[in-house]
Amino acid sequence: MNIFIICTIPLGLILQRSYGFKVIQPQNGTVNPDGSASISCEHTANVSSVKDVRLNALSVTDKATLLCQKGRRDCKNIAMLQENPQKWLFILLHIGPEAMSVKYECEFTVKEDELDLTKTGTPTELLPSQKEAACLAPPSPSSRPQSPRSLGTFWIAIGLLALMSLYSCVITSVYIRLRCSNREAGNSTYVEMRKAPRARDLPL
Repeated sequence: MNIFIICTIPLGLILQRSYGFKVIQPQNGTVNPDGSASISCEHTANVSSVKDVRLNALSVTDKATLLCQKGRRDCKNIAMLQENPQKWLFILLHIGPEAMSVKYECEFTVKEDELDLTKTGTPTELLPSQKEAACLAPPSPSSRPQSPRSLGTFWIAIGLLALMSLYSCVITSVYIRLRCSNREAGNSTYVEMRKAPRARDLPL
């Protein structure tokens, strides 16, 4: 019983300390117009030094592929910088469509009480720059080209409106003429035609 307690207490302390160790990285990263992007990796372990830092690429099937590691100088298109004992920065260069299709995972290995503890963060997804996103966005309904059917309907509507306007003008013109003719007939006066007097017979 005493042996069980003695073994359980150190193990509990180790698990408690490792539980507070977290890896922090951004959820999304934006690709710059020059094809570069940066991903920051940070840990919360209470240690003065880190044994290992890695940046992994996760495929669609969550298969991890090592891209860069602490101490390596042959990382392809990736530069690694240490900002402080808890934070590292990975700068990705020449990002193409293939690099945009994967997620990036930070991995830290620290040493606590003669034990190597390794943890990973929530993968970061790269997003296109605002300029590229605007180009890739679907056009708005107002900017989309009109189909031939919609153009035909438009011109038919224009023709009907023109006919209705012409018909209205004709009706209005006829009405005005009739009204003017009725007014002239009402104002006219009746003049009686008198017979001319008979000429007298001249004396012979």
